[in-house]
Amino acid sequence: MKTYIARKTLRTSARCQLCYFCDGTLTTGIVWDLSEAGWRAAGERPIHAGTESTVYMTILDGDQPRNILIDAAVVRWSDGQVAGWEILRMDEANRAQLTRLVEKLRSASPVEDLLTGSRL
Repeated sequence: MKTYIARKTLRTSARCQLCYFCDGTLTTGIVWDLSEAGWRAAGERPIHAGTESTVYMTILDGDQPRNILIDAAVVRWSDGQVAGWEILRMDEANRAQLTRLVEKLRSASPVEDLLTGSRL
């Protein structure tokens, strides 16, 4: 039986690329949803809960790709190639960039509006 823990922050739908090391190999994946505290992603290879890695997330800022460096993230749960990650450590400049991205995604999300009541 799986144990579930309530998330610290609500995730919002996102589509961006990430790169991380898994068993000494650089691996890529796609982020499906994102928050200031973590994300859910599908990777090229299965990954195990408890795996820690440095992660590079590539986002589009207008037409320009931008990299966000997460110094340390840990896989909190995994189901084969799909996993939930939590951010452990990142610098303030990258955190500010991630926060701006999440806020931008939330402002464009009608589902988020319904959950938070911001357009009711």
